This record gives sequence, structure tokens and C-alpha cells, in this order.
Amino acid sequence: MRTNIVKSAFVRFAFGFVSAATAVGFVTPAHAGRGSSPTAIAEAIASGSTDAIASELERAEVLVCPSCVKLVRPLIDHDDARVRQVAAWWLARRGLQSELFIDMAYRLAQPDSTRARNAANVLGELRSMKAIEPLGAALNNPIFDGAARAAMAAALGEIGELHALPSLRQALSAREPAVRTAVLESLRGLRGFDDATVAAVAIGDADATVRREAIHSVGFLRGRALKHSNGQSVVQPLIDRVLRDADADVREAAAWALGEIGAPADMAAQALGQAARTDASSLVRSVASASLGKLTR
Repeated sequence: MRTNIVKSAFVRFAFGFVSAATAVGFVTPAHAGRGSSPTAIAEAIASGSTDAIASELERAEVLVCPSCVKLVRPLIDHDDARVRQVAAWWLARRGLQSELFIDMAYRLAQPDSTRARNAANVLGELRSMKAIEPLGAALNNPIFDGAARAAMAAALGEIGELHALPSLRQALSAREPAVRTAVLESLRGLRGFDDATVAAVAIGDADATVRREAIHSVGFLRGRALKHSNGQSVVQPLIDRVLRDADADVREAAAWALGEIGAPADMAAQALGQAARTDASSLVRSVASASLGKLTR
């Protein structure tokens, strides 16, 4: 179960239960995955509360309730992505992976951005390699809006297979910054990804959020970042951001990344030294100073 989807809601439930029990002189431990019922699921759904729905489905993890499938199945089109994902998880636990995959893959071939976005959330939760091809094709289909294609990029990152890299690389040229940002975030989820040059091409993007994500994806690789480069295509764009970017957060990220990847001192020391002395942001100055000690001599 993806605990990050339901953790906060479940903790609030458990804490409230324990507090109430303590007040009357006894404590009964809360058990994740147990204690739900068809009535409780129906009531949670009727409440419209995202936290209540997520919490109840968590508690219903091992509940034997074939009739509950009809209650939960519509939740894959809920307005909240957390609900869509936890519903997909719950349904998959009941052996419906194949049925969900066929339905969601079909949606990706239809010109409905909302349903395609929801399908991407479900497929990302299912984490099936079979979903890479339809998600990759839809990601680069301009018939879908930016929100849908950002969800498709995120789903590919959740699946985490390097086989998705060509589709993600192509989507870095998408018009919408949200799509480019999602692509760069997803690169960090691919197992075996080590080509920093893929992300480095976006370090000079017109959008500051995209630039930061590109820099984070390069820094994420640490010592592997220069594996596919002699340094110029990765290090020089970072140096340019440290010295010239108008956004302090981008400058800070670039200074951090130069240290994380162990950039050659003969290339990066001068720029980091200048930033450590003269940057308008105290945070940039601090990070640049710290990164100077991490450069490769």
C-alpha cells in the first residue's frame, strides 16, 4: 500500500481513537487494514471527505466484500487524485488489475483529458510495465491538456522503468511548463537512470520551476552525473545559472548541484567562489561556500 496517500488521515484517526480510549481507562490499538465494513465504506464515500475515504479504504484492505467493488469502482474518477490512487490500490488488491489496465489504456486512446488524467493516476498506482507504451504515446499526444500529460509523466516515474526514458525525453519539448516539470521529476524515479545530459538540456528553460527541477535531477545523480559527459554539457549550464539566474532559488539549486556532482574545481571553483562572496541571497552564499569543498580537485 502506498502509505504516503493515506498516512496523515490514518494517523489522525488512530490518535483520536487512542485519546478517546485513554479517557475512559483503556486503550485498544488501531490496526491498519482491519476494522472496516461495507456500511463504513459507504458512509465515508457519502461524506465526500478525501481523508475519510482514504482512511476507510486503508482499513478495508483485507475486508471480504465483493459488493464493495461497486462502491469503490467509481472513485477512480473522484475529483481528488489521492482518492483515485487509493481506489486503484484497493481494487487491485481484489484481483482487478487486468480489468483496470484495459479500461485505463482505452481511455488514453480517447480525446477526453479528464478521463485520461484519471487513467494515468490509476496506471501509475498499478505500476505495470505494460502501461509504459500507452502512457508514453499519450504523453506526447497534444490532443490532451497539460494537466493530463503531467499526470502521464508522473505515472511513468511511478512505474520506474528505464524503458520510459525515450517518451519522457521527447516530452521535455512540451509547450506547458507543468508537463516539462513532471517529466524532470519522473526522471528521478527511473531505476538505473544515470544520463544527466537528458535533464541538463532544461537547465536554461524559460520557466524557473522547470530550471529548478532540471537542476535537482542533475544533482540527484551525484557522482554519476558526469558519466555521459565531459563536463561541458552539464557543468557549464549549472555555472551559468549560479552566476546569472534572476531566481535566487535557481541559483541556490545550481550551487548545490555543482557540489553534489563533484564538478571539476578548475571549471566551477571560480563561479562558486564569486557566488559565496557576492550573491544577494545569504542562502546562495552559504550553499556555494559549502559546495566549494565538494569539488573534484
